[in-house]
Amino acid sequence: MYIVIAGGGEVGGELARTLEKAHEVVVLDRNPQAKERFAHLDVKVVVGGATDPDALREAGVDRADLFIASTDSDEVNLLASLLAKGLGAKETLCFVGKGGYVEVLTDPRTAEILGTRIDKVLWPQRAMAKEIVEVILVPGAVDTEVLAEGRLRFVEYRVKEGGPYAHRLLSELPWPEGVLVVGLVRDGAFWSFAHPEYPEVILEPGDKILFVTTLRAFPELEAYFATGRGVRRVMVIGGGNVGFMVAQELLKRRLEVVIIEPSRERCEWLSQELPGALIIQGDGTDLELLEAEGLQEADAVVAVTDNDEKNLLASLLAKQLGVGKVITRVSRSETRRLFEQVGIDLPLTPRQAAVRAVLDYLGPENVEHVSTMDENIELLEVELPGSFRPKPLRALAAPQVAPIALERDHRVMLYREDLEVLPGDRLFLVVAREVADEAVARIVG
Repeated sequence: MYIVIAGGGEVGGELARTLEKAHEVVVLDRNPQAKERFAHLDVKVVVGGATDPDALREAGVDRADLFIASTDSDEVNLLASLLAKGLGAKETLCFVGKGGYVEVLTDPRTAEILGTRIDKVLWPQRAMAKEIVEVILVPGAVDTEVLAEGRLRFVEYRVKEGGPYAHRLLSELPWPEGVLVVGLVRDGAFWSFAHPEYPEVILEPGDKILFVTTLRAFPELEAYFATGRGVRRVMVIGGGNVGFMVAQELLKRRLEVVIIEPSRERCEWLSQELPGALIIQGDGTDLELLEAEGLQEADAVVAVTDNDEKNLLASLLAKQLGVGKVITRVSRSETRRLFEQVGIDLPLTPRQAAVRAVLDYLGPENVEHVSTMDENIELLEVELPGSFRPKPLRALAAPQVAPIALERDHRVMLYREDLEVLPGDRLFLVVAREVADEAVARIVG
């Protein structure tokens, strides 16, 4: 496909890196340094504004199979998408940060008024907020995902120095019935249970163990990693869109929520919209303020300002004061690993949700990118076609590919070597991103 990406920042840059191997990609960015930033990728860079018709024509929008608007401005993205459609782009994807735009642009009446439509409107901040809430609600976990309409749970735990699993042989650890060890992540690399060295893996502090579990077995697995009380009090640093959505969902679950936000105007708005939350105007990196507002008593801290340095400092202060779980928004991929190395439980970026949404849009209808872990490990759901030839589930496993479960006739089955895979089954896979396309092609043909 010929794909034009308007905006080479956080989201656009990640999309270019993900798509350039399989597609012809053009990045349109107003910053002259964009050519240097993308020199290591097989992409064409056009310097110009996303709403400049001449720049859009130079980028080849008139022959684009797909136009993706991913600048930092909702309004620019909306106008750029409409211009691209008018200039001949076959399909348009538009990223927005405000929910109001999603509602307006998905209303059929809007297309009638405009005389054209944007094919897909994506809101990655919403997906990010949902993921943060899910992780907060599972004590000890650094990532989690609900599968098969709630009948399965995928969960990721980090091995800690001094904990019960550090320096032990992974393959010999006992787990509850109904729990499958999918594999582990070490230094960003995924080792599935089918990896030839898996039987000899000795867990090291910092490793992350991946599990899939039935709904019934999940509380037992939780108990293996839970420490102290459950989550009751959460402090959110940054009252922007993501912070607001996280607080909103936590209040629905009757948790105590404190939001620290520097803007007086935003604090007043938050107080009106979230009457159940305690809203504090102030700097989320002010240690005296954090201590005065009871940071040390929080069960979890969520740092989601739009500044990586402030998020990191606030997170380190939270860790220093003994907060059990710290979740942090990260804008730049190169700093994500640094955040983990200094003890941040879960560094998250809207890029992950953005890439998943685009891959789902581009990919086959029977393949869904459910989640992305560590930025390069994918949790996939594949509906097997009628042409699929039955085979044992073990035949689909590989060092970086873990078939973890099947759903058949509304019944879920965890991986067993003798379990046969049939046409029409829903197959859940964990794969390294670099082999994901190859793995899916090998399975579905």
